[in-house]
Amino acid sequence: DYRRIMTVGCPNKFVAETSHDNAETYRLLDADSSLARHEAFVRKNLVKEFKNNFAFPLPGWVTRYCRAVFLTPQHILLHPRKPPRGIFDARQRPTQDSRSINMMTSTSEGSELQCHYGAVPSLLFSRIWNLRISYPDYDLIIHANDVKSCFRLLKHHPDIIEAFSYVIFNQLWIQVGQTFGSDFSPANWEGVRRVIEQLAQSLFKDSSLRDKHRKYLDQLQWDDSLESQSKKRFVPARPDSQNKGVLDPDGYPLETPHHLFVDDDIYVEVYIRERVEQAIAASIEAMFITLGESDLTFRADPISWDKLIEMTISHFNKVLGMEINTRKMDVGPPPEFVASTIKLLDAFHDGRKSFTVQEMSSLIGNLSHIANTSRWLTHVLSHLYTSISSALQVNKAHEIQTNKAFREALRRVEEAEFESPDQRTFTEGFINKTVHRSRRTHFLNQTAKEELSIIRHALSSRSLRTPIAHLVSRDPSGVAYGDSSLDAAGGWSTDCNFWWYLEWSEEIRQRTLRFHKNFKDGRLISINVLEYASVIINYAAMSLYFQQNCDPSDPFPMALLFADNVAAEIWTIKGCKRSLLGRALGRLLCALMINNPLGISTARIDTHSNFIADEISRLKEEHDSLTFFSSLVTSYPQLRGCVRFLPSNELLSAITDALLIGKLSDPLSLNSIVLNNPGSFTS
Repeated sequence: DYRRIMTVGCPNKFVAETSHDNAETYRLLDADSSLARHEAFVRKNLVKEFKNNFAFPLPGWVTRYCRAVFLTPQHILLHPRKPPRGIFDARQRPTQDSRSINMMTSTSEGSELQCHYGAVPSLLFSRIWNLRISYPDYDLIIHANDVKSCFRLLKHHPDIIEAFSYVIFNQLWIQVGQTFGSDFSPANWEGVRRVIEQLAQSLFKDSSLRDKHRKYLDQLQWDDSLESQSKKRFVPARPDSQNKGVLDPDGYPLETPHHLFVDDDIYVEVYIRERVEQAIAASIEAMFITLGESDLTFRADPISWDKLIEMTISHFNKVLGMEINTRKMDVGPPPEFVASTIKLLDAFHDGRKSFTVQEMSSLIGNLSHIANTSRWLTHVLSHLYTSISSALQVNKAHEIQTNKAFREALRRVEEAEFESPDQRTFTEGFINKTVHRSRRTHFLNQTAKEELSIIRHALSSRSLRTPIAHLVSRDPSGVAYGDSSLDAAGGWSTDCNFWWYLEWSEEIRQRTLRFHKNFKDGRLISINVLEYASVIINYAAMSLYFQQNCDPSDPFPMALLFADNVAAEIWTIKGCKRSLLGRALGRLLCALMINNPLGISTARIDTHSNFIADEISRLKEEHDSLTFFSSLVTSYPQLRGCVRFLPSNELLSAITDALLIGKLSDPLSLNSIVLNNPGSFTS
């Protein structure tokens, strides 16, 4: 695929035709207003495009005489933390019958490579973890090498370049390089991205590269603390069946792997200066081989030298929108990103009474990014998702009442009144855009206000850094099994030497499926919710165990909780968005997770395999529990030596309040209470 990309051109397949009317529709489109507002930037960018051989201009009148020209709208994308960028709007459709250039490609037919760069964050964390296993007393550095204008460096096939044209300021621009906007651009870069990764790793063996690229290596900036003689503390990483370090069977270090997240080549290496320089030199050489050496008389430079040199080689660096510390072995959002999120939250002050969908969507986008590492945050976002869902329904109802074009679009979708699938997608897109972009305001209810206040306080007062130990795939430090019936719940763990049993109160039993067949009266406590509660109790029990049995070699242990209920398994990791009782329990789980050194993961187990927890949960009365457990040990000797876990009164009270009244507790206030006293073990 790389050979085709570099010698034939992109995309892999492009066979298309369009009508003259369609081409004229796009030719006659008015220029986007952002171009005029940012004219100085646009003109400067056009000069750079020509200088770098990404595009070349012709007089505007030539457009009518080009054999296969197709004009696509342009606009300027503004980002609060990045410079402006010109966008080739290859998806825009002025009418339901118009066909954009992206509708003419074959990408949807599977003609291009699948993009795999989404796996880079997990690969990066795994690399750091395995390096720490092999080098427990050495600094580990993080650095990155950036490909400049990666999509543009790859060229369209000469026969089709006219199809990717645009007109700006009465000049026709023919694009030679791939665009930021064509749907095949990421897929074609994917082929080059994979080659650079593999080539850079294999080139690590070539020791001559350090001399070859010495003029670049001598300009690199190094963190002074790397050479400091003061004693440094390194959080350890424990080896397991999935993570064995970075040494070969003979004890020699393996070649440095490179991970390209789109255009950023990220590498982590032990701080041995020669190895770090070798890894960077291999990255430079791999990019030169695949994209061409630095020669500004013929082509744009493939490497962003400013970024390479300005990024300090250090144990602590910002990559992928995260700050990673390899001494503390943790990761978190950058402070400036958190500050910008808090600024958005400040707009939702106590006196705020309403919001728009776009305002709330922007806020949730930021919070979701933070929640990628601070996973407890997912359990506090539930009502905001509910608020957006409700607001979208209100927006839709409002548009139905006030917008004739919207009503007509809905009617056409409902009656399938279309001549082609393209017309249907256009109409559905119009409906979705109208609903999401509505400026109608919505009442901000008290629950949403409380949730926003909790989040604002959490971002301001709690650490948002997460141990890498909780983000890598590794063997769990302990495994627990739990189950619930309509009468009671129970669980056990031989890794942590405990079992527990909790009889549901009569009030809870009276509201189960045995007495309420559906949710019509709003009183049903579903089995999903009871199973979720059993997962939380297991997590509390394991938290207590690891508090009492700290292992210096595993300071941030990982719990694996097995559940035979799909909803409970998903809610534990992703949070509950619909069930009020599930959301209330999620607040409790959030309280247990904040600043808890014990990470949490779940897995599915079928009911038949979960027989021990199932037997415990089916005990109906508490006074039989000890006799029952003695008989259980006889049947299952692996439970011998286990002691009983008794949840604390505070934990039981929080669970009961969540189940009976759906109380949405403040997880920040509850945090120190349930984490410091989750319960006790008794023989």
